[in-house]
Amino acid sequence: MANRRLRALKGAIFDWDGTLAQIDDREFYCINQTLSAHHSKPIDQEFLIKNYYQRAYEIGTGPRMVLETALSREHSARIDDVYETYRKLFRDTVDKAKLQNGALELLSTLKGHGFKLGVATMRFTRSVVSAELDLLKVSPLVSVLFTREELGLGRGLESLEEVVDKRKRLVILALDRLKVRVEDAFLVGDSWWDVRAGKKLGIRTVLVRTGFARYNDFSKEGADVTVKSLGELGKRLETNGWVL
Repeated sequence: MANRRLRALKGAIFDWDGTLAQIDDREFYCINQTLSAHHSKPIDQEFLIKNYYQRAYEIGTGPRMVLETALSREHSARIDDVYETYRKLFRDTVDKAKLQNGALELLSTLKGHGFKLGVATMRFTRSVVSAELDLLKVSPLVSVLFTREELGLGRGLESLEEVVDKRKRLVILALDRLKVRVEDAFLVGDSWWDVRAGKKLGIRTVLVRTGFARYNDFSKEGADVTVKSLGELGKRLETNGWVL
């Protein structure tokens, strides 16, 4: 039964930031441009890693957290005003979007083998993500895109439990639109909430050691498969006859 179940794999849902997309350079640029616009000192890469990735495992995620911490050094600006500046900068720098190594190749290969593919991201603004998919030539390869905006709720996340719940709901929406059953698909992400949401849903989970998983040890989360890169995932799938 297990072998029959694995051979039935028909679809895959991918996270975007940190998984398919390399977000670090753009975040670093936008955060420092924002700080400069508000006459505050720039941050370095070590500060970004500590306050975006490593601190995020405990209390939530996002550039707002980095900006709040940077501003606390000087007490010179209101965070709401500063964050609005950041949001506009990020929205207007789609041209700085990049893919992780091997992302396009993996998606192309999976599509060529008949997989139905979707992107479900915890990012909020759909129009910005959609523009990134178009720019990076991902749009022709994926059939659906869902962001938190489609959940019809506010931008904020109140708790870690809410993060996992929303992640699960986005994956369900994507699978429903693709008309692929949970047992016939797998979920690829770079964070603890990807794995936890996948386990709650009952979908097979792949953790890629990029994004959040590059700077944190999520081995205790118990992902079904852990790989160092999307290229490694592609080789593993090909070797195993396109099953996990």
